[in-house]
Amino acid sequence: MFLLRRPRPTVISRSIFRAMSSSHEQSSVQFQYSAGENEEQLGRDATALTTQGGGRWKVTSDSRGLERTFRFKTFKATWDFMNTVAAECKVQKHHPEWTNVFNKTHVRWTTHKPLGISSKDVVMARFCDEAGTRHGELVDSPDDDGCGCGDFKP
Repeated sequence: MFLLRRPRPTVISRSIFRAMSSSHEQSSVQFQYSAGENEEQLGRDATALTTQGGGRWKVTSDSRGLERTFRFKTFKATWDFMNTVAAECKVQKHHPEWTNVFNKTHVRWTTHKPLGISSKDVVMARFCDEAGTRHGELVDSPDDDGCGCGDFKP
């Protein structure tokens, strides 16, 4: 009878992991950039999106994109926001991965070729912020859990 043993997982120290990683770390946020990008400038711009204005943009779990959710008062306002972004996507020749449920739209910007965060992602994320403001984005307060309960006025 043969007994098979599971291989033990290899533990890699943080310093070795950082040395092997192609990610850029700045302010404890790691980004993986598209090949050919100016990583220094793009790092500053992407970090600003994730820290300024409440830091509503988050780095995707694979470090190759930026994502956030926009919330509006009505479905129509949400749809108008999406149409505005879609029109700019055509101009910029860059599209998001996004989903919409009633008054919320989740937007993810990433570049597929070459893979990673590109300057187009940062430009379009900023454009989304501006379009959200123009279309009346509802910004949650730090105490609000985003369920709409904070909108109740007795």
